[in-house]
Amino acid sequence: MKLRSLFLLAAILVAASSYSQKKALNQITLEEAQKQMQYLASDALEGRRTGSDGNIRAAAYISSMALEIGIKPLPGHNDLYQPLTYLKVSSIPGESTLTLTDSAGNNPQTAALFPLMTPSDNVSYSGEVVFAGYGFTNTEAKYNDFAGVSITDRIVIIMTRKPDLQGSGMPNPDEDISESAEVRKLPMLMLQKAKAIFYVADPALGSDISSSTLSMGSSYQLVPLFKSQAFTFSLNAYSITRETADMLLKNAGVTLAEMQDSIASSKKPASFIIPGLKAEVKLNVSKDTVTSFNIVGYLEGSDPKLKNECVIYTAHYDHSGFDSSGRILNGANDNASGSIGLLGIARAFSSLDKKPLRSILFFWTTGEEEGLHGSTYYAENPLFPLENTIANINFDMIARSRRETDNGASNNGKIDITGPDTIRVISAGESTAFVALAKESCLKSGLYPIDEGKGSHFSGSDHYPFHRKGVPAIFFFTGIHRDYHQHTDDYEFIDFDKLLKVSKAGFLTGYQLASSRERPVIDNPVKK
Repeated sequence: MKLRSLFLLAAILVAASSYSQKKALNQITLEEAQKQMQYLASDALEGRRTGSDGNIRAAAYISSMALEIGIKPLPGHNDLYQPLTYLKVSSIPGESTLTLTDSAGNNPQTAALFPLMTPSDNVSYSGEVVFAGYGFTNTEAKYNDFAGVSITDRIVIIMTRKPDLQGSGMPNPDEDISESAEVRKLPMLMLQKAKAIFYVADPALGSDISSSTLSMGSSYQLVPLFKSQAFTFSLNAYSITRETADMLLKNAGVTLAEMQDSIASSKKPASFIIPGLKAEVKLNVSKDTVTSFNIVGYLEGSDPKLKNECVIYTAHYDHSGFDSSGRILNGANDNASGSIGLLGIARAFSSLDKKPLRSILFFWTTGEEEGLHGSTYYAENPLFPLENTIANINFDMIARSRRETDNGASNNGKIDITGPDTIRVISAGESTAFVALAKESCLKSGLYPIDEGKGSHFSGSDHYPFHRKGVPAIFFFTGIHRDYHQHTDDYEFIDFDKLLKVSKAGFLTGYQLASSRERPVIDNPVKK
């Protein structure tokens, strides 16, 4: 009789827990997600770049929503904010100029420059100019645009894309400019100590470089004042128009189109120092101090002892502001989606009549797009002891599904976007039970999990600083789509059904971790 009573009690507890979870999951709603997306991915927030007015308004919105839900400041804190202060260095509009003279300093001509990275201080230098084709090397084809010409301490002009050495010699007409491909040209240029790099659209492209093709451009640079700087990196790289390139090449009696045709017909480099030409670059900057905020709150656990441990959820709310053509990068998927998913999960946990044994931390990070600044700062200055943080669940880009346009390459390389019923689960796999729990939670939520392990995306989001500190971490991720970091990452392309499913999978994962009396077992420790 006693044994039967125990079984009955256990069945009641399981049923009560199941009912409680179901009730909480019902708090993750389409209506709330759409309303929040309409604001966080709106033009009004101007791309939410770290330290901008839009970023600060987004922080205020998320903080107010979290407090309204019932999320509390951590003990000893009056609000949900953890401030990060930056030095903001901005290019002064109209004060980035290129002046060309002959070798004697006569016959000056001027043109505009468009910096691809704002320098940390004013720039003023001059030098000879080298035309270096596409800035392309291919050992197998024995093609090297730098062969026979020194670019050391000189300004270098390179065209976008690369020649099709097995075909016409021209760039493939179906090939767009890939930012990742252009960035891969930089190490060789930097290794040979080029003074500056001028990118110009190859004439076969049919248009000048725009921000959508080389979006590393930015009107300002943020220098973190909350950490010591081992060095300051500044890249003297600019985009120029085809008209400016022709002005530079005029001293050699050629045009950019003629040089591209010459390389295509011979399938050999045609690099040279432009004779009798001196170029002077000047760029002026302004400096100011700005503050951005991590948003950190929690719900206290129900167990007197285990409430001193926590599961921490993360999602970054910042994005990239404007592109250099002035178009707003709304970042609907990257990462308004993760921020909204985290708000939904917070609402679900807050609705529970009985909270899990452990506490739950909700952490919306800033500065992710600047280099994981917010999560790294927190990992170095935790508001809840890291040794008592048993797991991290991270959301970054959780609401896009594959579309017909998702082919070719994005500006960050390979497109690997998942379908409407699939999500990537990325981790170092330190705890096989943790990974298995996340995958099981996906299946319960109507998603097929792709266990990517420590794939190519592993170090690229806010779980990584926690992983480095020894906290087991899992990252839910849709994959890269064609609109990644483009002005087309917008509200109308969001798959809200997928957003809700991933949010529910995240809730179930964290709920089980926080409700178990045992910490996740580290049965596959990462070798350091």
